[in-house]
Amino acid sequence: MKKIFGEGLRDAVLFGRVIGAGLAVAGYAFLGVYGARWLELRGYPGWLVSAAPAAAVVFGLWQGWLFLARLTRREKEERGKGTKKGG
Repeated sequence: MKKIFGEGLRDAVLFGRVIGAGLAVAGYAFLGVYGARWLELRGYPGWLVSAAPAAAVVFGLWQGWLFLARLTRREKEERGKGTKKGG
């Protein structure tokens, strides 16, 4: 019973981290739009105003990818250690 509860809790934590990564990407997108509006008010060129949100989203996706890749690598290592101990 304890192992089932532990697996469910681990899955809930992983789900929360995935949702958190998605919210971080959304935050970078919002920051890009906000920054583009600031740049536009300051008179920066149109191409920079257009590129700012896209650059922020790409950066956010990269950060989310790094976070989730590290998380999955750690999970695989932990599950592998648990299998080796029991076997």
